[in-house]
Amino acid sequence: MAALSDYLESGVLNHLFRTAPLSKPSKIAIALTSDVAKDSDDGASIPEIPTQSNTGSTGYDRVDIGDPSQNGNSNWNNTGVDELTAFAIYSEQVDHSGYFYPLYLSESSAEAADTANGANPADAEEYTFDQFGSTIFYAPKTLDASGVASNPGYLLYEGNGFIKNSAQIVFDTALSDWGWVSGIAILDNEVHGSGNLLMYAELNNPRYVYTGDSIKFDVNALEISFN
Repeated sequence: MAALSDYLESGVLNHLFRTAPLSKPSKIAIALTSDVAKDSDDGASIPEIPTQSNTGSTGYDRVDIGDPSQNGNSNWNNTGVDELTAFAIYSEQVDHSGYFYPLYLSESSAEAADTANGANPADAEEYTFDQFGSTIFYAPKTLDASGVASNPGYLLYEGNGFIKNSAQIVFDTALSDWGWVSGIAILDNEVHGSGNLLMYAELNNPRYVYTGDSIKFDVNALEISFN
């Protein structure tokens, strides 16, 4: 989730630096948008997928995540350090083979990978890369190649201060063609066309939704972070 709305930005600034408190939302809802929302949007003006068409219900509605004060811990992982994420690094910088290998932020995770590969865990190799600054990566002694690629690129280290969903977020099945779904929005109201926009982002993989399609975010697929 990349951008904060004007509503949330002003609320946070006034809460931190002035006397006006920012009240915790009593609802969190996830919405899908045909285009990317704007900072100045609210729940009525975001380009949200419609709930009705000329032929009746589209089957679309926001996903109600509920009251974060009551069930937030069951919907979101803890905020903090993600030490278990495997990084896909172009291993030419490791052994010039042209293969992908799993690298880890946690030394114990790299050693666990050795154990999973049937080897006795040993001290993991440490690697640093110019693209990732001072971040230290750990490679298992038994490197497990996952494929050859001519230009795999880099999966950037995400840092700390983010949360990911700990439960699936599933939208209702489309009863008509929704067209392109290009963005996502988080609001403080589960009713279509209502509430304040909190955050929004463009989807990494926009898709065209046809009748019968179902959109969901698997566990850890939706990440919210502040940059």
